[in-house]
Amino acid sequence: MAGPAPAALPQNPGAVPVRAVAASIACLTAGVMAGFLAGALGSDIKDTFGVSDTGLGVTLAVTYALSGVASIHAGELADRMGARRSLLLSMWVTLAGYLAVAVLARSFGTFLASMAVAGAGLTLAGPAAKVLVAQHVSAERHGVAFAVHMSAIPLAPLLAGLTVPIVGGTSGWRWAFVGGAVLSAAGMLMLPAEPRQDRLPPVARSATGRFSHVRLAPLFVLGAAATLASAAVIGAASFFVVNSESAGMSESTAGLLLSLASAGVITARILLGVMADRGRTGDIGTVAILLVASAAGYALMAADTPWLYALGGQVAIILGWSWPALMVVALVRMNPHAPGLATSFAIGGLNLGAVLGPGAFGAITDSVSSSAALAAAAVWAFAAAALSLLGRLTQARAAAH
Repeated sequence: MAGPAPAALPQNPGAVPVRAVAASIACLTAGVMAGFLAGALGSDIKDTFGVSDTGLGVTLAVTYALSGVASIHAGELADRMGARRSLLLSMWVTLAGYLAVAVLARSFGTFLASMAVAGAGLTLAGPAAKVLVAQHVSAERHGVAFAVHMSAIPLAPLLAGLTVPIVGGTSGWRWAFVGGAVLSAAGMLMLPAEPRQDRLPPVARSATGRFSHVRLAPLFVLGAAATLASAAVIGAASFFVVNSESAGMSESTAGLLLSLASAGVITARILLGVMADRGRTGDIGTVAILLVASAAGYALMAADTPWLYALGGQVAIILGWSWPALMVVALVRMNPHAPGLATSFAIGGLNLGAVLGPGAFGAITDSVSSSAALAAAAVWAFAAAALSLLGRLTQARAAAH
């Protein structure tokens, strides 16, 4: 059982909330976008390297592999290093990966290696960006701040979807990854200064055991919920364009629909964040409701008709992906002394789901059908909802003792 929590971090006297949130969005979008570019441009990539849907799923899994398994350690490191240094390091790695895809990837093996590098930067960028927001934004505004910040994740497929009408179906798909490198550089230039006194207090770093200052049980349960929910929505979103043909829809139309759904996610996250600041959502309870509702969207998509695929995609992606900011806000409020470590469980779950989801989705699609893969996504969403409620109960019991 964890010892008493250290005092919450004092507000940064040199806080620049707007710049900090903007920089966090740029860095997180750059970190997460590589996999979505590969998904949106999947048909061109499969043609270039001669791979199947399973190969595309492996690509997406490799992109998020490191961030999926190492986020907890990266979160603790981000608390110690500070947000600015952590994000600078992560963006340099991400930038190198994007340029490697654009210039060096001439075989499927080198493409996989380049995508792994592009995705590796997300390992540290995910929790470090949360620390940046926590340092520069007052606690009573965390709901909307983290909602806007977490909009970077649906912003990535929105931008990726827009590349399909521009470079999709051509040999110029690599230029989309050059754009990712430019975004990484922009994120670094936007980072605000980080005064020495605003890093984690020594008590949080010198406590017995690296993780003894947080209650681990509820964090692991919520991380598992994030993993399943992420696997469902990222699997469905990553293959939304690729599988649109079986539903009788063109790739260009599907790309625009993916961007529309991503815009809807951004809007929903911000509205939910405002409601969280005003005390009108139950945070984790709301997460469970959204996940249950999203399962209906996967079922509609599985019908394999154009209008149901389009409608179901909007429901599944918007409702199934509007919850992460609420979970992050809840974790920061539970652990204000260790925002990087606490949120790394949710971020690790999101990333691990991004590893498992596309790979499983692609394998089920190849071996059975896209409808079967969407049915599996619905089951994952229901399970994630149940684990979310269990995590809330575990946290309440731990706090009572």
